[in-house]
Amino acid sequence: MSWKNFSRFWDRPEIKLKRKLRENPLFPFKETDDVYCMEIKNVSFYVGIFTFFVSFVVGFGYWYQRKRFSNELFDTFFIFSMVLSLRLIQYNWQTRRIEIEKDGEQYYFYIGRKLVYTGKIYNIYIRLRGQRSSNGSTYYRIILNGFNIEEQDITSMSTNKNELEKLARTISGRLNINYFDSDDVSIGHIVRHVNPISHYLKPADKIPTRTTKRFSVTRASLDAFY
Repeated sequence: MSWKNFSRFWDRPEIKLKRKLRENPLFPFKETDDVYCMEIKNVSFYVGIFTFFVSFVVGFGYWYQRKRFSNELFDTFFIFSMVLSLRLIQYNWQTRRIEIEKDGEQYYFYIGRKLVYTGKIYNIYIRLRGQRSSNGSTYYRIILNGFNIEEQDITSMSTNKNELEKLARTISGRLNINYFDSDDVSIGHIVRHVNPISHYLKPADKIPTRTTKRFSVTRASLDAFY
């Protein structure tokens, strides 16, 4: 690894995402013949491996010194951590794959080679998620989420909301899926697909004419997508 690549590790999330989008305009997806495909390994898998390694090393040292030192609480903690790490590895070792049809009809969620869920395009979306910190600042990250799929982080945390918002809208536009702002009620939502049988939709003759492309979506509207 060159020094230049190593120094990029410390770049802000929005800078990293811009660079990845220059290399691949559909990031985090890749284009195939009929679908946009995203493959990821769940972070919990690596957490499980790390936890197992640490538990094994500490547990071996404890077992070696057990004649001098023994504690039932430590025994319980060691067993619990080993079982937890093995459970994380077992559940997350298979690659997750999300496919979105180019024609904007359906999406598919796979665990390994097994198809877990097939959903309508209006139930998958890009969102800017905010989190308030103890120092008073709000940190934001871009996520991919949907019905019956595991939430996937596209970026890490950043305070640069405006830049992340632009990038999130760009990604959702290229993938032709919905975008939701960090606030539940916001004029920043971009809804390209809706559930045609949702209870909140008004009859066609009662829908007011709008001159803008964006509109506010309430909490009830978000719930109706599921």
